Amino acid sequence: MQNDEEVTKQRPVKPEAVVINLPQSENLLADAPATSLADKPNIQNIVVSSIDQTKRIQFASIALLVSMFFQWGYQYWLNWTISLVSSRDGEGWDDGYHNALWEYLVHGEFAWEGGIGFVEILNFFFRFQIWGDVADLVGPVFALFIMRDLMPFVFIGTIAFSWMNRDKGDDFFRKVALFYGGYFAIMAVQLVYINIELNGSYYWEFNVLFDCFGFWVAGFAGLLLDPKLIRIPETIGSHKDTFTPHLNGPELSQNSHGIIHAPQQEIEPAKVALFYFPVVYFLIVVNSVMEGGEDDALFLGIMLPIVGFVVGIGLYGLEFLKGFGLHLLFSIGYGLIGYFLVIIGFFGDLDDGPPISFIVMISLILTIRYHLKNKHHRAIGAMYAIPLTIWIILFGILIGWFQVDGF
Repeated sequence: MQNDEEVTKQRPVKPEAVVINLPQSENLLADAPATSLADKPNIQNIVVSSIDQTKRIQFASIALLVSMFFQWGYQYWLNWTISLVSSRDGEGWDDGYHNALWEYLVHGEFAWEGGIGFVEILNFFFRFQIWGDVADLVGPVFALFIMRDLMPFVFIGTIAFSWMNRDKGDDFFRKVALFYGGYFAIMAVQLVYINIELNGSYYWEFNVLFDCFGFWVAGFAGLLLDPKLIRIPETIGSHKDTFTPHLNGPELSQNSHGIIHAPQQEIEPAKVALFYFPVVYFLIVVNSVMEGGEDDALFLGIMLPIVGFVVGIGLYGLEFLKGFGLHLLFSIGYGLIGYFLVIIGFFGDLDDGPPISFIVMISLILTIRYHLKNKHHRAIGAMYAIPLTIWIILFGILIGWFQVDGF
């Protein structure tokens, strides 16, 4: 009985033999199988390739955007094309049978003076009506004419196509760069030939590089898409978060089961394009009105950004307003800098007007910077301050101009 009582008393006591001692219980994840990119070379190669290619598309997009603020030299292609039939008896654009082409050449300044890339895109909607007359006059050469007319849209479409397929491999982007570069090469060879042909003409003689600078920058943008052709240093454009953070986050994390997770925070390009459209449309309409165009679209051009501004506040709230407000503060500094540049004579003679292209490029800096830092909501807010930024810079430049030259 005594032995039974002793056994009963000892029964609740846990024997030392089964006591579990976990000296490393403070860090349970330490015993989990570690999974690193080095253990998975295929994943490492895919992620690194995607990050590099995303960076390339970013720089190609910026280069193409910059090219839109410089001359593309469309007038030289047009003049060369219509001059092919000028020596024929009783034929030519002024023979009385090609009225659409005649109207465009006589009443359109762009046909003789050209314009920056944005203006060329806008003017396209006025000049596609001359295609029939040009085709009738020049025959097979019309194929080159159409290629030049559609060139800005082909380049923009190729960059957009690259963004939509940014997760593809290097072989895919070599083909994309080959298409872009081949298209550009055809136009570049034709431009050099046109320059040689028109070199003896006093009126149409031009510098093939500087008078078509935007065209060459646009071609360089396509070369950036090739993974091997142009090396981009790793230190350039390296941020913890880029335009596609799910490919270029600060690091890949892992859980206790060894599963790799990447941050999922991708922006929707379609939504960004919808927000950009009102501001771009406003700038195009204002530029058209300032050059004597129709002002019927001005009301719509003003209302669309207002609607976009209200929608942006509703969707993105404080981040949107931060971008908008900070850009306005920067604009005051830009205006002061513009004022002092005029005072010291940096802009020279302003009788022909202020440097609009330069001002627009300056006003885009903060928006692009926010996008590259993955602050897209703030970038959209800063973008809606661009029209006010342009006017503030213009105001500073005009004050300096009046102070130097008087009223």
